[in-house]
Amino acid sequence: MIRDGFEPNKMYPVIYDLPSPVRHINKKKVIIIIAILIILLIMYFIFKKPTVFINGEKVEKVSYKTEFVDKGITAIYHFKNITNEVIVTNNVNTNNLGEYEIVYKIPYWFGTYTYKRQVKVIDDISPEIQLQGDTEYKVSYKKEYQEPGYAAIDNYDGDITEKVEVNTKDISPSEKEYYYSVSDSNGNKQQVKRKVIFIDDIPPKVEINGEGTIFLNVGDTYEEQGATAIDEKDGELTEKLEITSNVDTNQVGTYVVRYSVPDNSGNIGIADREIVVGGPGRACMKIGTPKTIYLTFDDGPSAHLTPAILDILRENNIKATFFILDYGANTEPLVKQIVEEGHSIGIHSASHDYKVAYANPEAYLSGIDYMKEKIKSSTGVETNLIRFPGGSSNTISRKYCPGVMTALVNETVNRGYRYFDWNVMSGDSGDTQTAEEVYNNVTNGLRDTISNVILMHDFNGNNKTLEALPSIIKYALDNGYTFEKITNKTPMVTQNVQN
Repeated sequence: MIRDGFEPNKMYPVIYDLPSPVRHINKKKVIIIIAILIILLIMYFIFKKPTVFINGEKVEKVSYKTEFVDKGITAIYHFKNITNEVIVTNNVNTNNLGEYEIVYKIPYWFGTYTYKRQVKVIDDISPEIQLQGDTEYKVSYKKEYQEPGYAAIDNYDGDITEKVEVNTKDISPSEKEYYYSVSDSNGNKQQVKRKVIFIDDIPPKVEINGEGTIFLNVGDTYEEQGATAIDEKDGELTEKLEITSNVDTNQVGTYVVRYSVPDNSGNIGIADREIVVGGPGRACMKIGTPKTIYLTFDDGPSAHLTPAILDILRENNIKATFFILDYGANTEPLVKQIVEEGHSIGIHSASHDYKVAYANPEAYLSGIDYMKEKIKSSTGVETNLIRFPGGSSNTISRKYCPGVMTALVNETVNRGYRYFDWNVMSGDSGDTQTAEEVYNNVTNGLRDTISNVILMHDFNGNNKTLEALPSIIKYALDNGYTFEKITNKTPMVTQNVQN
């Protein structure tokens, strides 16, 4: 049926005319659903646990015996930062290896929420190797390298030096590296190295041709005998020798001829030849090192005085020279002691009897040859130092053999002996009677500009010299003098020959 006013081509809405009960039910469901959602939301907020944000790592690693600082957490509850309400339990002990827990207790509406962080205390520090000495050594190629030493200390294990392994590596023929390695009980390793460079520090060996000391008279001609030079690595170097000399045979004095040569490593070999110009019979020479004293004792060894003199010299750390006569078995130990304590030993004569000693030149010469062999047998020392009884200027010898001293001063030097007179007299074998006089004679005779050769005597009963000696030594030391012993290098101090 078509109602009035209906237009066939016009669009009309469809209207469903539902029953009234259906519309009521749908609205009620919506309300229930909404209510449930609200309840659930409320319960969510009531029972929701705090939100935790970790500062750092959840599992922290800390080195043994280092300070541990907990980085903590950030706690948020109901959009509120409650970090300051968190209770932290921290039992981490970095003095002991192991695993620990940090417990964070976070309060919220219905109780406490617990959060845990794991902390591991570990040994991750390598041992320390300490090298004694330098990390780079230069060693002579002729010497065996001596390990200067090392130590290994670990923060956990303590001293583990015994675990260090040393290995070497050849870098070149002249260079080597030493590697020192060690591991601790937790597997931490350490290695250090030392470089050793083997260098040529041995100078060439220079050997003088002929005598090391040559004695000439004024006006004589010095003939150069040369030298040879050989280096262990570079071989023959004689052609490269340089010779320098200040010899003047027209002037009395002691001169030096020097032979020097460098090797390819810059080491310089040196040898000196001493030329003594003056010869026998010249006047007492004021030469040598200024303010130097040579203490000399004639006529020993004596059983009582020699030990006492040696005691005084030892106490003052002074070396002297003893010109001795023939000795027996009872005093031979004193001859050995003289040498063992570093003093020089020379020959006075086989006999101090002028009639015997100066009967003729051969008598004296055979006597000193005999003494030379005897001293060598007793001490192992071959001495060529002599002092004539009465000195080279004595006149008593002419009573027994005129001209004997002129002959002897020449012949003894020709045979390689070196004779010494004196330029300071103590007077202890003459008219001097007291220790004070001996002291005054010596101290008044000393000169600053020369080497002072003091004549004293070693015979039993000469107590004045024994008493004066400590005071003489003290005076000399207080006034800047130094003491030396006579050696083959000491310039001869001689007097004018009177016979």
